[in-house]
Amino acid sequence: MTASLVPSTRWAFEFLERLVRRGITDVVVSPGSRSQALSLAAASLESTGVLSVHVRVDERTAGFLALGIALETRRPVVVVCTSGSSVANLHPAVLEAHHAGVPLIVVTADRPVELRTAGVNQTTVQPGMFATAVARVWDFDASVPEAAGHGAIIADEALAAALTERSPVHINPQFREPLSSAIPLDLVRTVRPGVLPELSPASSEINVMVLPGTVVVAGAGAGARAEQWARELGAPLIAEVNSGAHFGPHLVTAYRDILNSPEFRQNISSVIVVGRPTLSREIDALCRSESLEVIVVRGPEAYPYRPRPTTLVVDNIVPVGDPTSLSREWALPWARRSRMALDIAFPEPSLDIDASMAEDHRTRSQFARQEMDVQREKITPQLLVKAVWDATWPHDRLVFGASSLIRVADSVVPGKPLKVSSNRGLNGIDGTIATAAGIALGSQRPSSIDAHGMTRVVLGDLAALYDIAGLVGVTSRMQVIVGNNHGGRIFEDLEVAQTAGEENFERVMLTPQILDFGKIAEGFGWEYRRVTTRGQLTEALAITHSRAVIEVELPHSAADGI
Repeated sequence: MTASLVPSTRWAFEFLERLVRRGITDVVVSPGSRSQALSLAAASLESTGVLSVHVRVDERTAGFLALGIALETRRPVVVVCTSGSSVANLHPAVLEAHHAGVPLIVVTADRPVELRTAGVNQTTVQPGMFATAVARVWDFDASVPEAAGHGAIIADEALAAALTERSPVHINPQFREPLSSAIPLDLVRTVRPGVLPELSPASSEINVMVLPGTVVVAGAGAGARAEQWARELGAPLIAEVNSGAHFGPHLVTAYRDILNSPEFRQNISSVIVVGRPTLSREIDALCRSESLEVIVVRGPEAYPYRPRPTTLVVDNIVPVGDPTSLSREWALPWARRSRMALDIAFPEPSLDIDASMAEDHRTRSQFARQEMDVQREKITPQLLVKAVWDATWPHDRLVFGASSLIRVADSVVPGKPLKVSSNRGLNGIDGTIATAAGIALGSQRPSSIDAHGMTRVVLGDLAALYDIAGLVGVTSRMQVIVGNNHGGRIFEDLEVAQTAGEENFERVMLTPQILDFGKIAEGFGWEYRRVTTRGQLTEALAITHSRAVIEVELPHSAADGI
């Protein structure tokens, strides 16, 4: 039935049809002339309910939106753009996806090959633009008669490569005019969605004996398996906040202080690292110690964490032995000590609730004043991340940007089985809002068990401004929580703060911005709240019916709030 279509539309439809039949559910599209056949084919498939199409006019935003959907749904997402500089704007998201091990199918429409060096508008050499960030590249003329049936073949090859390599792939079809034709509805109605094939890389595993002295470290990409292994090994669990394992009876929360304590540190003999830790020097120093046996269980990332050249990297471990007594004697003292340290360092305000119901007027008045003092408390980074953490539930999603706030959260939040994400592949400042929007789309679709959840993204003012275009087109329930300390305060803790003069430091490193987040939010159609106290923050976080930008005023100096 595709014979009546012009070659460009025939290839585009065959390609997307096969992907739908193989379990692909989402396509992100940026509009463009050369890619119109792909965009229209996607829209036609969406009309029958077999595909979801998400449109973003900015390719950089589109790329990170696709990344977020793929992170949440755990299946490859197709992202489509036109030719020229449009392709280059996908590069940041492709790099992040590559380093984080997230499969994307990147389709960049192109002009015929003979025009690449002819000085034609919107034409450059697109194949190879993503270099080693993609597992495979396909570059071909999709408009020749020989391309009939070729779309389905490319779809199968691309999906297999994306899944087995855990990486983006790049498809670069060259389209000649005519660039599109109408697609009969009868043809679209023949397409039925399929199931994603179970393809994965070759795996290796080893047995790990239950022995005293073992510590489990969970980094980005670890997942809940790290918490399970800690229990099965009777081992303390040091889980970074974005690991997916920051919960359970063996969790060590204030782990930095404990790792610096000889009382605990000297008894460690082996470390099982799951995923890629990125948030603390203490973990890295532990794993680089020559006196310890270190085994890394890789996550989805392209390059597994390898603290030493001789580090053993595997895909799975099998705990062997009974951890019952070891848990009591070895793991639980770590967990108890960490909870005590956290309570001492960051005590919660205590109010005598009985005083609110006392018969004595003075007692009730004193309680009211104390309660008011708590509500009027100025917000610190610690208070901010703990308030967000407390307001978030397992059916919600929490995303952290690349700012100091994720490290603060890693230091102070207690255990809770939340789904926490962050772009830790390259740890870049870009794309945080768009990635969170993709996660919201994936988690809040009607078929999801978490369809009624809220997605919260916590980031600094510079990261928010860098990805402000990510606010465009969002319809999901989402809160963008901007910790505004007026610039890149994270640099105050680095050597540049000592080597640069005050004026140069502020101008080229700190870069404070004078912009009105309220007007920005309202311009994009979002609700806006500016908060400075604990009570205002609690009230703002309760806005769960819509999209809101919550600007939180933080101390201007990193030292003021730490």
